[in-house]
Amino acid sequence: LLFLILGVGVQLLPAAERLTTAHSALNILTMPVWLAKEKGFFLRHGLEAESIYIPSGTMAVQALLSGDIRVAMVAGSPVVNANLQGAPIKIIAGNANFYPLAFFSAPEIREPRDLRGKRVAVTRVGSSSYTATVILLRKFGLEEGKDYTILQLGSTQNRLVALTKGMIQGTTLSAPESIMAKNAGMKVLIPVSDMKKLGVTIQHQALAATDRSLRESRSIIKAFLMAYLEGVREFYRNKEVATQVLGKYTRIADPQVLSASYDESYDVIEKEGALVEEGIQVTLGELGKSDSRALKARASQFFDPTRLQELSGEGFIKALWSVSK
Repeated sequence: LLFLILGVGVQLLPAAERLTTAHSALNILTMPVWLAKEKGFFLRHGLEAESIYIPSGTMAVQALLSGDIRVAMVAGSPVVNANLQGAPIKIIAGNANFYPLAFFSAPEIREPRDLRGKRVAVTRVGSSSYTATVILLRKFGLEEGKDYTILQLGSTQNRLVALTKGMIQGTTLSAPESIMAKNAGMKVLIPVSDMKKLGVTIQHQALAATDRSLRESRSIIKAFLMAYLEGVREFYRNKEVATQVLGKYTRIADPQVLSASYDESYDVIEKEGALVEEGIQVTLGELGKSDSRALKARASQFFDPTRLQELSGEGFIKALWSVSK
């Protein structure tokens, strides 16, 4: 067994503990959770885990706070928003510590300023896609509500359909929908490399839990992180399995789309779950324009690194990446 090979003193829970988690996107960034399920990593660490799809980070945070789920893979923005309003919620690991999505447009849009008077889609107001879009288009002198209209269309799949059918003229897309958009003749208006140059470096995806779960379900959260990190390792080490699992959960059968999705997103997922303050600070800067609480906040207050620090101190993370395939 891998945990024995790693030489780490893993103490299995007495029996498989049921754990319900959530993910807010059907894309390649969710792969570590899906792989942990498919490869039996959750069971290896004593968890009978199920991850349900909630098509918005904002809604997933609400489910987390209600107690319906104990861990959520969500965008950083709704976690920060909820925390600022007093919600007892923290980011416990990073998944995508920058904004790794390109902005797509209809073919007739020649440059970002051509979106003036047009419709642009996000998942929901307050989501990662919303925050990134507002920051991005402001770089080109476009203000939400004044210069363009925001439509809340939910999932990446919904937004791809809306873009190809002419219902909207712009949106950010992740793989595999980004590959499908290119195949359909949509334009990469602003590539990922330009996103970084323009300063759109928000915390895109992360794992979050409530303070109560972190107190009362310590061993369960730790076991989840171990299985999740093994899923990350599997993603990087096994393209064939990763694309098969991606196809299963997204119901995409085209091998070209699946392979290109993997290649496009390689190196996006944070290998060690590291918590990085920069993305949170950018989000706080944006929120501070309308919420004075964000101006006084520090990025570190939105993190709880305790479980990751334990795994690092025990040598689990280092050993994970030192084991050959």
